[in-house]
Amino acid sequence: MSVIFLAGIHGVGKGFLGTPVASSMGIAHLTASQLIRKEKGQATWGIDKKTSDLDDNQLALIRAINQRRLAHPRILLDGHFVLRDTQGVLISLATSVFKELHLTGVILLTEAESVIARRLALRDKGTPDVQAISDLAAAELTHAQAVCTELDLPLLKIHAPTLASLTEAVTRLLKS
Repeated sequence: MSVIFLAGIHGVGKGFLGTPVASSMGIAHLTASQLIRKEKGQATWGIDKKTSDLDDNQLALIRAINQRRLAHPRILLDGHFVLRDTQGVLISLATSVFKELHLTGVILLTEAESVIARRLALRDKGTPDVQAISDLAAAELTHAQAVCTELDLPLLKIHAPTLASLTEAVTRLLKS
């Protein structure tokens, strides 16, 4: 069984690219937010992506993945290493969460802040804070590296990802 964690900040293309790549490879593409929402019966975040109940949400995610392992032996799990709490403070998720997910490896998607800002403006109909995007991207990268080092997980980074580059990365991790 393989669970590959597809990480990156909001607007980097995890869902946009993850869905067709997983479909073409015959693997499940699941998102942490959908699994948490389904497990808890509600979302604990708003349109601004600020999240309450971070610890409880991660326990719900672990339960949800464990329930789906038998039905989906190969999973591409779309999620984050760092989130904003309801006060807007960046919170790095505990390494133990990633350990409990029994990950095969991590793919971290990155993109220029200006590109992400443009995508978020179109998607969320607002004016994103480019500095906040930059801060979140830096925190996501730093924590992804720390978690992968501590758990001895392969970390593949893709800047300006495409369908081809993501397919290649998923294929590499499934073979490892």
